[in-house]
Amino acid sequence: MNPTPQEPNRDPDDGLDALLRQETRWEAPPDLTLRLLNLVPGAPLMPSLPPQPQPKPWYSTLVLVLTAIAVGLSLAVAWQLYATLGAELGLTAIFEQLRHAPLIGMQRLYEAVPMSQYAIEVLLAVREQLHWLLLALVLWLAFDGWKPSLKRVR
Repeated sequence: MNPTPQEPNRDPDDGLDALLRQETRWEAPPDLTLRLLNLVPGAPLMPSLPPQPQPKPWYSTLVLVLTAIAVGLSLAVAWQLYATLGAELGLTAIFEQLRHAPLIGMQRLYEAVPMSQYAIEVLLAVREQLHWLLLALVLWLAFDGWKPSLKRVR
C-alpha cells in the first residue's frame, strides 16, 4: 500500500500553471460593482456613481449621419458587386426561366392530366370568392365599430 501518491515533477508546467493562475485572477472595477449591486433589489446601498457625461446633440447627429452614409455606401458597393457578378454568371436568364417555370409546369400538368384544368379553375373560383368574403367581413367589422382588444403581455 502506498500511503500518499507522489505527484510527478512538472517543472516546465509549474511555471505555466502559475502564470495562468495569475492571469485568470480578475478584479472587478469598483464602478462596475456599484452598477451591478444597484440592479439587485435588497442589496446594500452603495454610494452612487457620478452621472455619466452625455454627448452633445450635434455629435450624436453627426455620428448618426456618418453611420447612415457608411451603410448606404456599403449597400451601393455590394449592389454593384452583385449586379456585376450576376451579369457574369447569367443570373438574369436564370431568374427569367424561374419566372416562367409555373406557367410551363401548369401547361405540362394540363397535357398530362386534362381534368386538372377544371379542378384548378374551381380552386381559383373558390379563392376569388374567399377574397370577396374576407373583404366583406373586414368592411362589416370596420363599419360596425368593432375595436379589437389588444392586450400586451409584459
